[in-house]
Amino acid sequence: MEEAPACLPNTPSSTTIAREIERFLSQRAGRSLHTARTYRTGLIHFLTYLAERGISPEDPPTRLTRAVALDFIPWLAQRRSASDSDAPGQPLSMRSRQLYVRAVSGLYRQLALEGTIPLSYGDYAALNAEMNKQTSFRPPPIEKRLPPDEVIEAILEVVRQPPVELERADLEEAQRHRLRLIWLRDQAIVLCLYSTGMRVSELVHLRRGDLDYADQGAWVHGKGGRTRFVRFSNQAWGALMRYLQERQDSLASGVPTDKPVFCRHDRAAGKRRLPLSTYSVERLITRLAREAGVLERFNLTPHSFRHYFATRFLGFTGDLALTQDVLGHADPGTTRVYAKTTKTQHIQAHRDLFDRATDPGESA
Repeated sequence: MEEAPACLPNTPSSTTIAREIERFLSQRAGRSLHTARTYRTGLIHFLTYLAERGISPEDPPTRLTRAVALDFIPWLAQRRSASDSDAPGQPLSMRSRQLYVRAVSGLYRQLALEGTIPLSYGDYAALNAEMNKQTSFRPPPIEKRLPPDEVIEAILEVVRQPPVELERADLEEAQRHRLRLIWLRDQAIVLCLYSTGMRVSELVHLRRGDLDYADQGAWVHGKGGRTRFVRFSNQAWGALMRYLQERQDSLASGVPTDKPVFCRHDRAAGKRRLPLSTYSVERLITRLAREAGVLERFNLTPHSFRHYFATRFLGFTGDLALTQDVLGHADPGTTRVYAKTTKTQHIQAHRDLFDRATDPGESA
């Protein structure tokens, strides 16, 4: 999703669209800062849309009619991204559009309850149902989003191999060091995603102070302000320590514990410790999939590793509550989908139960 401007337009003392938006976002921030940031981005799009319709942020909220809300949906479908979450220049993802429409719907709900817009709450409920219908989509079954073992193994094999550029004799030492850092970082990223099930947003926001050296893990700040512990495999922890040691943060300015765990190492970043973006990690996974020859076989994303981890962890432990805690799911129903992904196990269990050589039903 796009990075929103720091603030919405200035609001006068009288009630205006912009003022009501700020009030709505302030109330949302009290519940979840993450949701408020996402909603702000959506409402920035909404203000752009309103301006094209000749509606100013300083106009009264009474201009927010049912037709205005519904026409926002096809308008949003034509928008193109300029951020890290959705690939720059590409249409906004369905997920982003859904969240932005939800932000507008939430604003309308608040204003309808207060009688600030020309819609009763019953009218709003019908509008909300229509907005949900127009933006609803059925995600593919989880098994379609679950990468096969051979795809994951191919990615792990590729990322372990040092880049051929490191073998060039004419490579300057500074460039050689930069390429080595990128390789060590990318290897640590993939192994960490593979062994923790972290969301990519959680991974790029990790700070060195979040690492737990005693228990070989990290304290992750997830959705809804929830913090949880994740543990790295021996391979992932070893790769991460090699990368951080090579980086030598003690030689850089600032406090080491405040620095991102995963940094940029491009020329523009120089010696600064700048965090990676989620889009950078997505590009990394796409590049590795191409090099591994699996790009055409499976649409691999950073989130694919989370699906893979969740399925394996739940299958091994059989503990839904523990898996929910490890993944940072607030709703156990979100975790439960992973209990339905093992189609092969389902078929085998069904055969064992109903297709045995001696079927009690046949002898009755």
